[in-house]
Amino acid sequence: MNEKDKMSMTCKIDLAQLTNSIKGFNQTGEGLPMLDDSSQERPKSVVDLFGEEVHALRGKNARISDLIVSLIEKLQLPETHHHILTGGKAIGEKVDETTTDQPSYHNQHHIAEVVASSYILGKRERLPNIRVAELVVAAAAHDLGHTGGSNSKPYELETLSCEIAIPILTASGWTIEEVTRIWQMIVATDFVNGVPSIRQTYIDTKSLPTDSEDRLLAIQCLLLTEADILFSCFNSEYNEELSRLLSKEWNLPTANLTIKQRIGFLKMVAFISDAAKQLGIEERRLSLVSDLEKQLPPEA
Repeated sequence: MNEKDKMSMTCKIDLAQLTNSIKGFNQTGEGLPMLDDSSQERPKSVVDLFGEEVHALRGKNARISDLIVSLIEKLQLPETHHHILTGGKAIGEKVDETTTDQPSYHNQHHIAEVVASSYILGKRERLPNIRVAELVVAAAAHDLGHTGGSNSKPYELETLSCEIAIPILTASGWTIEEVTRIWQMIVATDFVNGVPSIRQTYIDTKSLPTDSEDRLLAIQCLLLTEADILFSCFNSEYNEELSRLLSKEWNLPTANLTIKQRIGFLKMVAFISDAAKQLGIEERRLSLVSDLEKQLPPEA
């Protein structure tokens, strides 16, 4: 095995144990399972271990194509949907091609985090496996066109990502309906224009039958928007690291976003999906806001 293949093998993430544990949460999400570890003062939850494993991908130069294949293969899709895997791998390879001049934040590391988070949220929300696979592919593609800047008009960077991704998926045999769902998921991640409306749509469609197309699509879109920001709200250490990267990407004069900027962002977001609530992500966001507010200097 050559060195490239060895590196590729080390980057394959195995989430089988974590996924099975997360699927085992009860319907209300109460009583998150704790994994005993005598080396720790307090046992860590499965969610914490998941965060550590995903964070470790930053040190492994993880190949997105490997990650996508690993996760989609776990879903055991029917042979009639092999094109989902083929297209997902092709999207991953497109991401892997970009090895230089990546933004400090919106880069392959961020994409790996969003892919893994989308998979976990999709399974916890009990989406059909085919829809989870589509969500994973959308996560891999959602920042393909990101330049490190901000939108100058609605859906600008999201549209660039779609323009790169959709021809790749079409060439892999994806149907018009499937690529349209990818487009809708990606544009939903526009923080200003997409996220507020998809949150409301998720709420509005919760009363529809579980197999309703409108409901399934609303879930997919919402989960991608939540996966996109999940690790910024995961804990103080992750938030600190990602805030520094974002400050660098935006060419700010400070090494990190200010405490007020970080609090402002955290107060603008919320996790409303059943999956995120059951995993305790919303509580993590609120706790992080509280911790940062304690660091604010007293008013003069």
